[in-house]
Amino acid sequence: MKTTHLTVFTLLAAALTLLPCKALTLPEATPVLTYAMPLTHIDFVIEYDEIITEVGPFYQYSERYLGTKDVITKAEKQYVLTGVHAAAGATADITRSFVLNDKTGKLSLLAFTPYGTLAGYNVSEPKAKGPEMQCKDKKPKTDCNMPQLMPLLEEQLMASSRAKMAEGAAKQIYRVREMRLNIIGCEVDHAPADGEALRLMLQALDEREKELTALFLGTKTVKHHTYTVRFTPEANGKNMDKVLIRFSKHFGIVAADDLSGEPVTLRLTVSKNSLEPQEKEAKLPPTLYYNIPGEAGITIVYADDTLLSQQLPVAQWGVSVPLNSSLLNGDTHIVFDRLTGNIVSIEK
Repeated sequence: MKTTHLTVFTLLAAALTLLPCKALTLPEATPVLTYAMPLTHIDFVIEYDEIITEVGPFYQYSERYLGTKDVITKAEKQYVLTGVHAAAGATADITRSFVLNDKTGKLSLLAFTPYGTLAGYNVSEPKAKGPEMQCKDKKPKTDCNMPQLMPLLEEQLMASSRAKMAEGAAKQIYRVREMRLNIIGCEVDHAPADGEALRLMLQALDEREKELTALFLGTKTVKHHTYTVRFTPEANGKNMDKVLIRFSKHFGIVAADDLSGEPVTLRLTVSKNSLEPQEKEAKLPPTLYYNIPGEAGITIVYADDTLLSQQLPVAQWGVSVPLNSSLLNGDTHIVFDRLTGNIVSIEK
């Protein structure tokens, strides 16, 4: 027997201490392998926005100089829940472990996942792979850590009153707009050399106008965040409602027992349950066992809105099924689903 098999047996034997004693009764001088069925967990990735509004220093003069009352008049920070995504992952279910005789030596062709479940038979060992999730924090539109300086010239900054400063800022906005119109209408002495130079010049003017206009209208910064909550369905396969977290528009994500936020509720329903009708006495099975998983309906509800609704397989709601021992002949290639323990493919 190869050293790798001894290593697998040594590592998983410690986990078997939680099993009934009969599961540890092994025949003497008999080579064995141990493996477990997968245990499904679900990672809920919660996406939300942090919205920061700041008042412009000249907001009181916006109607006089810019002809608008649509300005930010209150500095505040708010949080908005934007969505939820779910992805399944797996670990070893030590309550569903198996010990397998290896008298023929053909089981040396077995491949295992890093967490001790079956990955395949007579196949190259797959690389470790977790749940497929792409959830990264996005950069905010502006950097709030940098000091926000007024984009004014010396003449405006040295004005004797705020009203004079606002007047000077407004005149700069008018000049920027006039310059842009002259460039577009080809009414300038030195036109841009090519289309790219024209684009860059107009872009710089737009940014300048935006900076000056923000002195009147205010600014709004949006930061995108993600937060992950892991949930493991219980093996009994029952319908349930559970508060994952609470969400507050003033504080963002808070604890599930913090009443300052509205509950984000998980509704778990058994769509397909393959649970075994009764527990069988632990013994050395004559062949490999694979898993036929159950299936759960996942619904996430927040403030009477359904943010997520989908079906996911649940390995611990499944039933262990013996594999035809004739397939373990060394010529067959078998791939098992590393998340559910089910058979993905059988090829010769």
